[in-house]
Amino acid sequence: SIFLVLIMNSCNESRDIKYLSGYWEISSVSVSGKELKNYPFSGTIDYFILDEKNNGYRKKVKPRLDGNFDITMHEIQFKINKQKNDIYLVYGKGENFKEKLVKLDSMKLILRNTDGLIYKYKRFYPKNFLDE
Repeated sequence: SIFLVLIMNSCNESRDIKYLSGYWEISSVSVSGKELKNYPFSGTIDYFILDEKNNGYRKKVKPRLDGNFDITMHEIQFKINKQKNDIYLVYGKGENFKEKLVKLDSMKLILRNTDGLIYKYKRFYPKNFLDE
């Protein structure tokens, strides 16, 4: 039915990998429905870059007052791996670490690692506080 097609399309849209590239600020970590840590403000931001071949890297950056960033850690390579209806970010050369893409749209990113930890992120936009 048309209704089912609409539901399937809306489900697919909630994990559109074209939204992954950019800056993401962690908002919480939970497991089995219990929040372990809430981040009203995070000092580091996750920066993702994804190319057209579904390969990319993830890097930690620190926002500065002038709207720029300090690079705080090395980058980790990943690739997108689609298995049936699931999408995974698979890290490193050994591919022993992966995260399931639970939700992704223009403003929200949710990843679940193999230990069941759920990481919720919100889109981060650099801001220059020195011009105010």
